Amino acid sequence: MRKNAVWLLLIMCTDGAWATEFYRWVDKSGAIHYSDQMPTGHVNKLEQRKLEPNVIDGQASYVMKDAAIKNPVILFGADCGPLCSNARALLEKRGIPYELKDPQKVKKDAEALNALTGAMELPVIKVGKEMIKGFEPNQWNAMLNDAGYPKSKIPGASRKDGKLPPLPPAPHE
Repeated sequence: MRKNAVWLLLIMCTDGAWATEFYRWVDKSGAIHYSDQMPTGHVNKLEQRKLEPNVIDGQASYVMKDAAIKNPVILFGADCGPLCSNARALLEKRGIPYELKDPQKVKKDAEALNALTGAMELPVIKVGKEMIKGFEPNQWNAMLNDAGYPKSKIPGASRKDGKLPPLPPAPHE
């Protein structure tokens, strides 16, 4: 019973954070006022307005954008079995934008992987200038944390079509 009361209280508290009503009015001297409380006394023009949440679907947080600019993520490995699937799942679970390269199907990607690692082992993750061969979740998470990526997905950071937000443009050097 106590748990239900706590949940109800939390829901009631957060409900107000999503949409807020406020009042706009003009006083006798022509000054415009805004408040979340209805004015007392005589006012010339009273309007009740409702603010909707200011969230844009698909937008990543500043921390995510900053990390993606400073340390872009490239994943080599598309269809290499469970390791590649788990690697993609880890990145998607954290909401990290990444470029997927498939060295098994794209010659240019194979050449890039060979230049980076000297071998055709998959998966490989490159975060900024750092690289790890093979998939080991703890190592990958540590590298992503060190690169400044958030440890968990930001609510609303993925698009409705299931695709992650695109990487921001790289700064010109």
